[in-house]
Amino acid sequence: VEAPPIPDHSPPRRVQGRIALVGDAAGYVTKCSGEGIYFAAKSGRMAAEEIVALMKGGSRLPTQAEIEDTYCKKYDGLYGPTYTVLDILQKVFYTNNGAREAFVELCNSKYVQQVTFDSYLYKRVQGNNPLDDIKLLGETIGCMVKGYSTAKPDAEFSNPVESLKRI
Repeated sequence: VEAPPIPDHSPPRRVQGRIALVGDAAGYVTKCSGEGIYFAAKSGRMAAEEIVALMKGGSRLPTQAEIEDTYCKKYDGLYGPTYTVLDILQKVFYTNNGAREAFVELCNSKYVQQVTFDSYLYKRVQGNNPLDDIKLLGETIGCMVKGYSTAKPDAEFSNPVESLKRI
């Protein structure tokens, strides 16, 4: 059984005229976990609240620019850093066996576990302890060196039968 790919980027346009995309349609899915329910509900509510406020009791219709300046800017301000951090983590740690081994080793850190749990719980990047963050950077570099030196090379993957089914 194969699921459709997780959308991992925002469409070029989240608002067209007075139509605002929310949730998966707007690309609001976290790449690392595939989670999107929270972001779907939150973005839907934010869009609705902003559009209702812009309508001023039903006396006017909001413009595309107004929806972008309210809903999109507020959403990006709240969750943009989270998506950026998750994108960086994906690019650094999900690329090959050495990087994945480094990530597994880093997950032994109580600080990494706490920051991960808090970030997942509150849906925003947590941590903000500069001393521990610098220490984590050093640990990350050490784990990457160790991971790359001890990991087996990535295996060549080819499955032409499955690939042809997708065409």
